[in-house]
Amino acid sequence: MTVRRCLYALVIATVAAACAAPAATAKTKVIFAGGPPPKAGQAGKAKFPADLDLNGFFRRKATIHVGDKVRWVFSKRVVHTVTFLAPGQTRPNLEQPDPANPYTGFSDSTGAPFWFNGQPSLLIPPDHAFPQGGPTMGAQAFHNSGLSAPAFAPYELQFTKKGNYKYLCLVHPGMDGSVKVLPKSATIPSGRADRRARFAEFAKAVKRSKKLANFKPKGNDVVAGHDAGNVAWFRFFPATRTIKAGQSVHFSISSKSEIHTMTFGPQPSKDLVMVQPQPSGPPRLQFNPLMFLPSDAVLPPYTGSNHGDGFLNTGIMDSNPQSPPPSSVDVTFTAPGSYLYECTIHPGMQATIKVE
Repeated sequence: MTVRRCLYALVIATVAAACAAPAATAKTKVIFAGGPPPKAGQAGKAKFPADLDLNGFFRRKATIHVGDKVRWVFSKRVVHTVTFLAPGQTRPNLEQPDPANPYTGFSDSTGAPFWFNGQPSLLIPPDHAFPQGGPTMGAQAFHNSGLSAPAFAPYELQFTKKGNYKYLCLVHPGMDGSVKVLPKSATIPSGRADRRARFAEFAKAVKRSKKLANFKPKGNDVVAGHDAGNVAWFRFFPATRTIKAGQSVHFSISSKSEIHTMTFGPQPSKDLVMVQPQPSGPPRLQFNPLMFLPSDAVLPPYTGSNHGDGFLNTGIMDSNPQSPPPSSVDVTFTAPGSYLYECTIHPGMQATIKVE
């Protein structure tokens, strides 16, 4: 072949390559884990009070093509996970007792040891706390983003086979979603349609929250949160309860997806999760008993000077009947005064008991 013909053939091949249809690239759909989202516009026109949280995925049901990706963007208000369970696997608790590593060395302001020394610590297993499963999903199998905090970095998966993939949050029971993966030839919702659906889901939840906020427990009751569906109020109802010295307050929780504590006095610690570096691998994570467990094996009356500095913690309350923590406790107040308390799980969730 002459040089001229070689050049001619090269030009024809180059033009043909330039005119060919470009290779299909994977598209990415975004799902928001929890609410409010990091930026206000990501929820449309929905407005979020400072003490409102949403334990849901928005949009809850996504549809993509084979080969596409999904990116979950986490709310920065609370911790979530994006967790795909293996076939036949039931939802595990986020934490599990660890008898091999009991709590030790916890004392109150007077130096007296707390009752939970020697009790099994509450471990967050590594496969719950840290990412698992790799960046692709070819069949329903265990994949996990790990806990979103403290980095709150997005979690991304590419789906390589068609199917309906279900996932959930290990932190919040009832918080779940699905990704439907269709062949490349199938019609799926556009990005604009997904945004409209997401905005509508956020708006519906915020509308529901306004009705739930209009809640006034009677008698000496105090309720932590007043939640339903994906709505979670980080608010005690009422914000102030007035009683007589010698009376008791009935503290309870209404949420199906949240846990709360009622904690009086100075906080011995601000770290809900204790991080313990290991010689190799990820750190060991355990819940801080001062924040997670009751301050006393049997709660005594509150005098304002419990444990030397007024510390009393109900421990977490949980409305799940299969969970060990109770859904309610009674606390008797013996001394007149105004007592501020808060939830150690959700900083800023505070209220007051006034004793006359």
